[in-house]
Amino acid sequence: MSKYMNLSNYLVAYKGDRWTASFKEVESVVGSALPRSAYLYQAWWSNQTGEGHSQSASWKMAGWRTGELDIAKQQVTFYREKDNRPDKAGSHDGVAKGKRNGLTIAEAKAGLATFFGIAPENIEITIKG
Repeated sequence: MSKYMNLSNYLVAYKGDRWTASFKEVESVVGSALPRSAYLYQAWWSNQTGEGHSQSASWKMAGWRTGELDIAKQQVTFYREKDNRPDKAGSHDGVAKGKRNGLTIAEAKAGLATFFGIAPENIEITIKG
């Protein structure tokens, strides 16, 4: 399981569309200290994906992105992606109407990789049916 899975779970359950948090609050949710690089480099908070970015995969997997960042104040703002609002969660009406509702294969791989703490390229998904 990824070190940042608690952050994913927190953001999925969060009721608002915006969460501004101190780095200490993020650490509290994660359950451990953030790495030194989180306190020094904006890039740590970027919305990158791929190997070595398990922190951003955790919030992206939950349907969030980072926006405003203030390294000096040790504060970050997370924003829920428009298609991931709680009022849309669990609704399958869009599927019948031809709208995409759910995950892409890449999103599923990123989520599984974060959960299991491995690289997305090591995930294979087979669809039967």
